[in-house]
Amino acid sequence: MLNFLTAHSLAETTPLAAQQIAERLLAQSPHAPSLLLVYFTQAHDAAVLRHALKEHFPDSRLIGCSSCGGILTQAGHHALAGRGLAVAALYDDKGAYGVAGQVGQTPDVRTLLRRAIADGGRPGELPQLVLLHASPGLEEAMLAGIESEFGATVPVVGGSAADDGVRGEWQLCWDEGAGGEGCVLAVLYPDCQLAFQFHSGYVPTERQGIITALDGREVLTIDHEPAARVYARWTERDKPWPVGPILRETTLSPLARQVGMLDDIPYYKLSHPEAVTVREGLRLFTEARLGERLQLMYCSQDGLLQRSLNAVRIEPEYGMAGSMRPLGALVIFCAGCRLALEERFDDVVTQFCLRLGEIPFITPFTFGEQGRLPHGELAHGNLMVSSVIFLEN
Repeated sequence: MLNFLTAHSLAETTPLAAQQIAERLLAQSPHAPSLLLVYFTQAHDAAVLRHALKEHFPDSRLIGCSSCGGILTQAGHHALAGRGLAVAALYDDKGAYGVAGQVGQTPDVRTLLRRAIADGGRPGELPQLVLLHASPGLEEAMLAGIESEFGATVPVVGGSAADDGVRGEWQLCWDEGAGGEGCVLAVLYPDCQLAFQFHSGYVPTERQGIITALDGREVLTIDHEPAARVYARWTERDKPWPVGPILRETTLSPLARQVGMLDDIPYYKLSHPEAVTVREGLRLFTEARLGERLQLMYCSQDGLLQRSLNAVRIEPEYGMAGSMRPLGALVIFCAGCRLALEERFDDVVTQFCLRLGEIPFITPFTFGEQGRLPHGELAHGNLMVSSVIFLEN
């Protein structure tokens, strides 16, 4: 049966933090983990961290990415003076796990999937889960490659690497390498059942408009008017949005595209406005398309906390038999939502523990979340929660 353990460290240096993680995992289990999920703040060096952990666990697969402002586990929120490291270790003699990664702006995700499957020793067998971590800007291309390789059959849980100030200081690491730009993924064939959630905590408002000019991820105009001006009116500001980063200020009022309907209720893919540009445009953390309809969304702090908890519910109607016992969970949580709930972190930990039954879990804070929407659409969104719960057979 799979065993899921976590350990964390607030040590000042990366080698010492890795040493403490190894000691704390070995104190809980004498065996080598099958897979290490490694999440860390930008103050740690991903290459040094990967090397140090592989020295302690040379036969364990490893995948990791940087997290904004710390990492959450069942033991609390882990960050001290900008430093934090937390690891989830999966022990699974009967399962199989493979990892692959590539640095650069154009990773070949289909090749990475095949390499990871070969690394796991399961050639020709579809994995039960793909775990994806990419640098911001590459997510949609990576998801398109996964869809092209696997179709709509394989669940995907993912989170974009993050830093503390949207300065491009995010990092990725895996068994054989590390870097700032690129993609890492793991394929999982665990000896247990899995349950997935991909949720947003927001509700739509009546304010909406059509994208009429676009440059990459920068929305230039909405209904032929400068996008930042429209957004200021929608959010009822008494003065224009200033040029520059607006990530923290816009967390409770993001934009969204309707993707589909479930039981006559629309569901959405969210886009977080990252910055106002000198052209009075809005730069988003997702791609958008000319002619798409953008809708203003809204949530309060309380609503965001309560709706985020949907990602850790264990209920039969969400694909789980009621008799199944949870073993552990990976809950990928948007960094923007984390900023919005800054003063409520104790509540987040308490509520997660209550919902999950006080099992081990690990939560990085990411700059984009990936998963499958209700009708199987593979999506990259912002201000969302993407999770997988490991359940005893």
